[in-house]
Amino acid sequence: MTVLITGAAGNAGQAVSRLIAGAGFPVRLADVAHPPPEVSALGEFVRCDTRTTDDVRRAVEGVDSVVHLAAWHSAHRPPISDATTFAVNVDGTFHVLQACREFGVQSLVFASSMAYGWRSVYSVTKVLGEDLCRAFQEMTGASVVLLRYHAFVPGPYLEYGARLLRNGVDRRDVAAATVAALRAVAKHRVDLFRTIVHTDHGMPTEVAEHFQERGGDWCDERVPGAQRLLDKYVIPLPARVEQHDLSEAERVLNWKPTVGFLDFLRDLKARDARGEDLASVWVAGELP
Repeated sequence: MTVLITGAAGNAGQAVSRLIAGAGFPVRLADVAHPPPEVSALGEFVRCDTRTTDDVRRAVEGVDSVVHLAAWHSAHRPPISDATTFAVNVDGTFHVLQACREFGVQSLVFASSMAYGWRSVYSVTKVLGEDLCRAFQEMTGASVVLLRYHAFVPGPYLEYGARLLRNGVDRRDVAAATVAALRAVAKHRVDLFRTIVHTDHGMPTEVAEHFQERGGDWCDERVPGAQRLLDKYVIPLPARVEQHDLSEAERVLNWKPTVGFLDFLRDLKARDARGEDLASVWVAGELP
């Protein structure tokens, strides 16, 4: 079964492509630019601008499943215009789905976002993208999973740790959720399924809801010395930690997140003991 991965050169696309190919699926990689050599070597590459119907038809023809990641996001640097964001995220998704209809593709994973809503043009593109996928499923009977990813953009190591406590998720959990969704649609275990892709820190509700007051002690009990590290590296504690019930994702997709804030603290403790200059460490959205 050949899997098309759109946006394969992007931050999510590289991690997803490696994991899908590693799971034994033949892959076709599509993007406007070549992925890095180690990703390009995983399968056939097709240059594809999703705003161009001929590009999309060429990419989709002959595949069995599509993982549609190609999109501009609100955190992109340098900034992308609203018009470009809309064209890629909405028109591009429409073109992908039309090609899937034309070539009889019956399994689709769509990269949505927890930004879903009406707060910005980007947020609206995710509303429209999900609606297009739902229409595609109802018109064709295809198996479709919509994944609302939380933030996993590249950035400084210390910011990655702080983000996990707010709206962040490790990129490896993003990739694992995507592969789990692919397995579900490939076997048509779902009609239309939607889930959040978020971090599970395993905190009791009373700690998560009062994290500024109780979080430091909770971390210190599990990772001795954590409070000292939080103070040393000026990692701010949010008033509360956002947690979601991911039991349905585990039941339907057989997926649950594996990386949380305690993993970051253990890694931070080891790096601090080695005397690393952590202010200069850059990560790709996951623990290095």
